[in-house]
Amino acid sequence: MSKNLENPENQNPEEQPEEVKTPEGTSPDEEQAASAAGSDAELGGLLKKLDEATAEISEQKERYLRTVADLENYRKRALREKDEARRQANCGLMEDLLPILDNFRLGLKSAESHEGGAVFAEGFRMILGQMESTLRQNGLEEINPESGPFDPNFHEAVAHVPHEEVADGAIIEVHRIGYKLHERLLRPAAVLISSGPAKVAAETSEAEEE
Repeated sequence: MSKNLENPENQNPEEQPEEVKTPEGTSPDEEQAASAAGSDAELGGLLKKLDEATAEISEQKERYLRTVADLENYRKRALREKDEARRQANCGLMEDLLPILDNFRLGLKSAESHEGGAVFAEGFRMILGQMESTLRQNGLEEINPESGPFDPNFHEAVAHVPHEEVADGAIIEVHRIGYKLHERLLRPAAVLISSGPAKVAAETSEAEEE
């Protein structure tokens, strides 16, 4: 066996194996590193595009939700305005009908008080009931306080009358029925108000005159 084989150090440097090169002149490690860097850059680009697409989808979704909310608000507002317009139109009609109801009740009361008018009164009473039922279905409500305290928001005092049993300031009698339409006052109820017992009422009157 030759000395060159026994001692690798004695080998000719020119005979040392050379580093493997790719056809392009780069090593496998360099090529792998470059490939990894390219993959990272490509992945970063894809992630950026994904973020941009997600942001655009979120923006479009918000616009859609705002549009839906605006349309719903418009629909509700249109319904309210339509309902309010209908109520306003009914107010004028109801106000025109109130004197007719008053006269109808007066005629019915007069028929009941006359001999032989009971038969006619019964028929008119049925007609009045039908009228009142129809008007109630359209939102008309009576204000007919038979007793209780006076409320200036819904009652109009036409007179103060002494009364031994009804307390001062309480309602004695309804002179004319009041009405409201959908919580809107059309006409207050005209009522007689108690001024308390006659003696107390007289003393109060004298004190006011002094």
